[in-house]
Amino acid sequence: MTNPFKVMIIGAGTGGLCLAQGLKADGIAVEVFERERTPTDRQGGYKLTISPTGNRALKECLPESVFQKLVQSSARVSQGVSFLDERLKPLLTIDLPNTDLGSVDCARPISRIALRQVLLEGLDDIVHFGKKFVCFDDTPEGQVTARFEDGTTTTGDLLVGADGANSYVRARLLPYTRRVETGVMAVSGKIGLNEEVRAVTPSAIFRGPTLMLGPRGSFLFANAMEYEDADASVPGSCPQANGGAVPSDDREEYVMWGFSARRERFAPFLNRDSSNAEALKTMVLTLMKDWDPGLRWLIQNSSAISTFSVKTAVPVPAWETRNVTLLGDALHNMTPFQGMGANAALRDAAALRRVLVSVDHGESPLLESLATYEREMIEYGFRAVRASLANMRLVHSKGIGRELTKLGFRLINLFPRLKEKFTNR
Repeated sequence: MTNPFKVMIIGAGTGGLCLAQGLKADGIAVEVFERERTPTDRQGGYKLTISPTGNRALKECLPESVFQKLVQSSARVSQGVSFLDERLKPLLTIDLPNTDLGSVDCARPISRIALRQVLLEGLDDIVHFGKKFVCFDDTPEGQVTARFEDGTTTTGDLLVGADGANSYVRARLLPYTRRVETGVMAVSGKIGLNEEVRAVTPSAIFRGPTLMLGPRGSFLFANAMEYEDADASVPGSCPQANGGAVPSDDREEYVMWGFSARRERFAPFLNRDSSNAEALKTMVLTLMKDWDPGLRWLIQNSSAISTFSVKTAVPVPAWETRNVTLLGDALHNMTPFQGMGANAALRDAAALRRVLVSVDHGESPLLESLATYEREMIEYGFRAVRASLANMRLVHSKGIGRELTKLGFRLINLFPRLKEKFTNR
C-alpha cells in the first residue's frame, strides 16, 4: 500500500489557507505551518476587498458552509470609486454595480481578522502555529523535508511557500530573486466611526474607495469600513445573504487612510523618531498643509499609525521545477496601489489546487503539472505586479505629469465610453 500524496504549506495567510481548504475538501493530505503563535498575532483590523477573481477562487476551494460564512462576515459593499484633488474637487467618479453580496461577482470588503477566522474554519487539526520554517532538504525517496526553528521536521511530496513577501521558502528555492524599493513611502492609520467623525468625513469616502491626488506627487487613499444591520433593504447596498447581521467577532467600524509620497518628500523628517505615532502624524500633516481641513482633522485624530517603504518584486523567468513551489506574495509581491495582492494569491491557490487534485488522482505527473502552474502564475502574477507599479507611478506623478493625470481623469469622467473602458481595464 502506497503512502497518500501529502502537501505541506508554509504560511497561514489568505492564499495558504484557501489552498488548504481546497485540498482538505478533495481528501488530499495537507498540513499548514505558521510562524505566528496565534491566529490573531500581527493581524491588523484593516480591510481588504475580495474581487470577483478572488471570490471565484474561494467559491471553488471552500466548502459551501464556509463560503456562506465568508459572505455573512463581509462588510457593506462600495457604491463607487472617487478620484478627487486635495481640496475635494471631483476628478472622476465611477459607480459600481449593486451586486448581491452572495454573488461571486460582488467586490466583497472584509476585515483581515474576519477573513482569517473564516479560512481557519475546520482546519484545527491541519494548521500548526508557532512553527518558524528554516530550510528544506531532499530525501532519498524523492520527497522533501521541511525543518523548523524548534528542531522539528515534516516530510511530504510537495512543499508550498505561501509565507508572504519576505518568504523564507523563496529565499532558499530562488535565492537570486529580489524585492526592490520603489522610492515611495507610506503612512497609514484609522479612526473609529462616531457622529463627529461621520460629520467631518467627506461623503465620497462612505461611498467607497476614495483616491486623492495632492500637490507635488502626494497621494491619499481613504475608505470606510461599515456593516449593514438586519435590514437588508438599505439603498445602494448589497443585501446580506440569508438576511440578518454579520456574524463576525470583528465588527469595528472606522475610516482607514494611507498617505504616500516620494521618499524625498519625507526626507526632512526621517532623522526624527519616525516610529512614534504622533511624530508620524505631524509629518503627514506638514505635507498636507494645503489640503482640505476635514481630511487633516481625520489624520490628526487617528490611531493605529504605521509606516512602510513601498517595495515590489522583480520579475523572474520560469525556473527548473521541483517539488517545492510558491504562491502569492512569496513570488509576485506588488505595491498596494491596485489592491490586487490578496486576490492574486487566491487565484494562485485555486490554480494550484486544480493541479494537485489531478496529480492525486493519477491523471498527470507532479513535476509536469507544477511546471504548467508555475509558468502561468509567473505570467499573470507579474502582469499584476507591472499594473500595480504603473498605478503607483500614476498617482505619484508630479509637475506637468500631475496636471495631465488630473486632466485625463476629468476627460474620462465626461465620456461614458471612456469611463467604462477605464473601469474594466
